[in-house]
Amino acid sequence: MNGQNPNNNQLNSNANNGINASVLGSVSPNPTQATPVTPTPGVNSAPTSPVSTPMGTVQPAPTPNVAPSPQTPQPNLNTPTPSVAPVGTQTPNMNATQPQVNVAPNVNVAPAPTAPTPASSVNPEPVAQPIPGTSGTPYQANSLTGNTVGVGTPTMGQDNLNSNGFVEPKKTENIGIVPPPSNPNANEQKKKKGMNKTLFVVLIIVAIAAVAFGVYYFLSISNKVSVTLKDVTIGVGDTLSDNINDYATISGKNAGSCTLNIRNVDTQTLGSYNFTITCGDESFTGKVNVSDTTAPEVSLNTLYKVINSTATLDEFVASCTDPSECTTAFANENTLTSYLATAGGPYSIEITATDNAGNTGTYNAQLYVTPYAIRIFKNCESTSSEVSGYQATKTVRDYLPMGNNDTGALVYLGVSQRIYTYVFTNADEYNSVIGDKPQTLTFDSITGQASYDDDKLTFQITTDLSLDTLNTEAGGTFPTNYTDIDNYYKNLSYTCNNISPAS
Repeated sequence: MNGQNPNNNQLNSNANNGINASVLGSVSPNPTQATPVTPTPGVNSAPTSPVSTPMGTVQPAPTPNVAPSPQTPQPNLNTPTPSVAPVGTQTPNMNATQPQVNVAPNVNVAPAPTAPTPASSVNPEPVAQPIPGTSGTPYQANSLTGNTVGVGTPTMGQDNLNSNGFVEPKKTENIGIVPPPSNPNANEQKKKKGMNKTLFVVLIIVAIAAVAFGVYYFLSISNKVSVTLKDVTIGVGDTLSDNINDYATISGKNAGSCTLNIRNVDTQTLGSYNFTITCGDESFTGKVNVSDTTAPEVSLNTLYKVINSTATLDEFVASCTDPSECTTAFANENTLTSYLATAGGPYSIEITATDNAGNTGTYNAQLYVTPYAIRIFKNCESTSSEVSGYQATKTVRDYLPMGNNDTGALVYLGVSQRIYTYVFTNADEYNSVIGDKPQTLTFDSITGQASYDDDKLTFQITTDLSLDTLNTEAGGTFPTNYTDIDNYYKNLSYTCNNISPAS
């Protein structure tokens, strides 16, 4: 022992423990036995070589001197435990001379090499304490510490203990490079970027949709036609208007493109019929009511009666036209009776006509009362002449009643009518003149009672021809006997004929 380092005795005495806790990842070469290593007190460890790691070269820290601790008796180890090279890139020098270690009698234990301990860049790791709750067990009596790497924890049944009561070592598996922990802020930033991109796309789509809708709305409104239908009611037999404005109020840029369809309307039959107005792709349907809205149309005769005679309604009314039943009557029969008592005329006799729809019209008939009974009517007609400004011709006819006086001579009875007949060759002109066919019409400076024949485009205006008018036209005195009257009209180039009262 002379000349030896006193620390070697300490090393030899501590070698009996067999476990050096400063060995990183040291395991027993015997697969069935683990040899934990504890720090050797009082031993000055040689400096270790730098260790290369993936993060760079690490200088191992020197093992500090530890104060001596009381030796703990070790169990008899029959099997020597060879040492295994520690895990890492640095292999200890196995050829180095190991100091002699005093061991228990009859036990030869090879000294375990001291593994290099990687130095921490900050402070050496403190010695870990035994895991709470496991103290006192055989496999922890030899100070399993937190510095021991690669030593597995046995199960509750201690199946991992070897025959010497040590924990079987477990091979540390290479789990590769551990990825760095995720950065929540980065994920949140990515999500925000994704949300911002989605929001941007949505806004673009909304903007495009808004522009498209605006263009569509502008075009639709600017080209849209407003149509307000009207209530259309006409009388049976009335002429149906083909003016679209009579059926609807139309406004808008394209109002002029609208068309009217009235082909389904029957003006001769009472009822309700559809009409259609079409404006582009839109159609509007309205109603035309064909109803009895007007009073009956009545045609009257000019009646000649002898003094103190009687007259009936049928003698005055030539016809009464209406879609429904027509009824006529004298407005005042007493007035008619008084007229019949006095020779002269013309007298206006008022007649009413009413239909089933309640439409009523009033008409005036002409009555002449003669002093003698009428035997014939002298009918003298002029030649045809052109009507200035119209495609029409005109004739003038004098209608003179004649009878026998007290001496039996055939004489003029003092009352008469003049009838103007107009014949048109143009229907539009005819319709423009007659209008709604009034009872009293004024045309060509003539005013009188009118009658119409639409089929022949002809109408007549009847006026009174008094004796005073005849005297004026004759130059003083109109002839009174039949022969003189006949010669008078021949001189005027009139054509005369005789018409019996019955015709």
